[in-house]
Amino acid sequence: MAGHDIRDEQGDDDWFDEPDVTGAWEERTARLARSRRPQASSSDVDDWTTAAPAASSRRPLPVGRFLDRRVALVALLAVVCLLGVLAAAGVFSSSKRATPPLAPTATTPTTTAATSPTTQAPPSLRAPTTPLKPGDQGAAVRGLQRVLARLGYSPGAIDGQYGASTTQAVSKFQSASGLTADGVVGPATRRALARALASG
Repeated sequence: MAGHDIRDEQGDDDWFDEPDVTGAWEERTARLARSRRPQASSSDVDDWTTAAPAASSRRPLPVGRFLDRRVALVALLAVVCLLGVLAAAGVFSSSKRATPPLAPTATTPTTTAATSPTTQAPPSLRAPTTPLKPGDQGAAVRGLQRVLARLGYSPGAIDGQYGASTTQAVSKFQSASGLTADGVVGPATRRALARALASG
């Protein structure tokens, strides 16, 4: 056992080896040449048998092999063209292409004050909290004038001056509310103005 070589074992049982086909090619070519020859008469058979070795030494090129080469050439050309188109499209490029910027979507502008004419929202209307009389002026009078204008009693220009137009508007409101029409905004007139604003 010690002298037994492992390579000998492998050589005996090496069924993975390719079979020897060196003579198969010549045999196939000769069979092909014989099948393509026209049928000879019986007198030509003797000549053909003697000429057979010379014919087998020449290998005629079968038409099938020629067509196989043409098909292979066309297939190779198609693959080369396809690879060229893919390379031109940038499929094989290692660098990433920059993604195109997204198209801006139509949204309403957030700064509507800049696009529309500047109009101030009217201040919240409240009935005066202090008594007012003709001759008074200031922010409280302007608030009274706005409340009167809102309720439909025109005080004239909203200028903060408790003048004749404002006195006349207060008197009309007092008459409509069932109060003494003296043109002075006292506690009863203030409550009536608050109720009128609340009712709307």
